[in-house]
Amino acid sequence: MKIRSALTRGLWLPLACVLLARAGAWAASDAAASGADQTSDSDQVSTQSAESPQVEAIDIPTAYILDPQTFATTFRFYDQGGITSRLVIGPFRRVNLGISFDAQHVVGGGDPHMIRPSAFFKLNFFDGTDFLPALALGYDNQGYLYQQSTRQFLQREKGLYLVGSHEIFLPNFELHAGLSKYDFDDNTVFGFFGATWKIAPAFALLAEYDNIRNGIDDRVNLGGRFWVTPFFNVDVAARNVGRGEARGGERIVRLNYVGNFPF
Repeated sequence: MKIRSALTRGLWLPLACVLLARAGAWAASDAAASGADQTSDSDQVSTQSAESPQVEAIDIPTAYILDPQTFATTFRFYDQGGITSRLVIGPFRRVNLGISFDAQHVVGGGDPHMIRPSAFFKLNFFDGTDFLPALALGYDNQGYLYQQSTRQFLQREKGLYLVGSHEIFLPNFELHAGLSKYDFDDNTVFGFFGATWKIAPAFALLAEYDNIRNGIDDRVNLGGRFWVTPFFNVDVAARNVGRGEARGGERIVRLNYVGNFPF
């Protein structure tokens, strides 16, 4: 019963949304947000993004968000049989909202159990120009590698963050940098930066330097993203490269799907 409970609570919500979207028709673009007049269904479908946006690298966020009337589900398979599932929706043109469910030891022989749900919010308040980056303000309290002994994540959540993203030097080579703060009882602020480089239509390289504050706790993450379809991609990454398992080094696989609500 404990295994069934962990699997059900951790995975039912994103899976239900994927099945709902697959069963319905593609939704129309947000005509009010774009300032355009209403068009036929075929014209509206053609205005949708050609592929899912890269709203995050590996651990760090980017300034990009989902289009309105779309949703994203992710399933992150991590160390010791853990699965983090997340649902993010785009209710408005510049706003994304989401929730995450983290379950440890779902795969393997350990005792499966759920961790508290986590909230997600991102506001893209500036689209960027040829010279200025796109900017987003967000909040994410999903951490990594929860420790039962301390009832804290070994690698803490982003919390409140500000991030900028801009293409630079080469086509499809984008840099992302920002600041984050999870503990408001002190003045500690962390930095992060990274890059996503789409070197082929169906493949991108991912690299990031995260949790920048003091050298002992910073993290280097490296990975790749492969698009199976324009709206479904798979990430494979190594986190905390050069550090052992005791310090949070791990390999992860993440499945990402973006769809449109059929209403």
